Amino acid sequence: MNQRERLTKLLLKQSLISLLKEKNISQISVKELCTSAGINRSTFYLHYANAYELLEHVEQEIINNTSAYLDKIEAGDNGTTYILAFLDYIKKDEELFTVMLLTSNENVLFPKRLLSEILKNIDSQLQLNVPDRLKRYTYSYLVNGSLAIIQEWIQEGFIISSNELAELIFSLADHSLLAFDTLEEK
Repeated sequence: MNQRERLTKLLLKQSLISLLKEKNISQISVKELCTSAGINRSTFYLHYANAYELLEHVEQEIINNTSAYLDKIEAGDNGTTYILAFLDYIKKDEELFTVMLLTSNENVLFPKRLLSEILKNIDSQLQLNVPDRLKRYTYSYLVNGSLAIIQEWIQEGFIISSNELAELIFSLADHSLLAFDTLEEK
């Protein structure tokens, strides 16, 4: 990809994020995106078929970039380090994550997809001790609970520290995993 292409895609991404603050994806036209980005429609169509495809591209880019960032983190045997790195990453790009995790852009699946990917990375780092038959339920619980906590944190303007929130999420997850050990003993 050449520099002009990268710039075009960056401008379209920024335009989309800006427009998503005000309206749902179904209400955003290609014309609006192009006007906001300062490019013509034919340039848009060289890269994307419609606004939904652009949104999918942005979502996948966020997942890939977040995973790549977290892959560099050495969690050791403590997941708090990993969760803290993720929270700091969110805080660093506050505008993007506020729009993508809080704004109703008719794609409620994206936040769960992102958190599921993060949880997979944590599991590969820490080897969570969850029986295979219960893994799907455990992950669903951890993803939904963690997502709710993170969304609340963003909505409140990050009023508690990343470190404190990471410890809370890890502690809640750890306690819920202990419940599975108890179930296995029965």
